[in-house]
Formats: sequence, structure tokens, C-alpha cells
Amino acid sequence: MAPAPPPAASFSPAEVQRRLAAGACWVRRGARLYDLTGFVRHHPGGEQLLRSRAGQDISADLDGPPHRHSDNARRWLEQYYVGELRGDLQVPPDWSHTLLPPFPSPSSPFEGESGAPAL
Repeated sequence: MAPAPPPAASFSPAEVQRRLAAGACWVRRGARLYDLTGFVRHHPGGEQLLRSRAGQDISADLDGPPHRHSDNARRWLEQYYVGELRGDLQVPPDWSHTLLPPFPSPSSPFEGESGAPAL
């Protein structure tokens, strides 16, 4: 029998906030957290598009409109999985879509560059 995979790491909202404040681009899909920091410059829709969603649940963005992401893009997303968000996912009503406030970033000279599947 193969050994069980190690348990997923878990992060509190405060831990995620610290990473965002340090410039990381973490997003969530439900309770699953993804670190897209190394991918943002390669996103076909542009770096700013992903950076503007840092700290947010991207579930609706993956399903569209305006763009429904491919199965391939969803598989690519999984390589950036870092763990689970700890705590209650039911956030106050004024945070209905976000986990944390978005972290602003400067525009990228690579904005709009293709080469990797859209997330």
C-alpha cells in the first residue's frame, strides 16, 4: 500500500494577508490557496489582471464570463497550490467576493504577453 500524501498546509487569513503585503499574489478557489507570484508575468491576460485579484476567490473568474478557462488552464493552476485557508469561509457580507483587500502592483512590461495558459 502506498503511503498517504502529506496533509495540506493550512494558512490563516492573517498569514495570507502578510504574504500579500510582502508582494505575493495568492488567490483562492473555495478554501484552496494558490501562489501565482511566479506566474503573473506569464498570464496571457496580463499581470495586472491577476494582481487585481490577489486575496480573492477566483472561482467565478475561472468559469466566466467573459472567458471560461480551459481544462488545461485549471490543471496548470493546480501546480501553484500551496494549501488550504483555515477558518470559516463565510466572510462578512461586505467581503462577499474577497478574502482580503486586493494588493495593488505596478503595471508589467509583459502585460498581454502570451506563452502560458490563462488562469
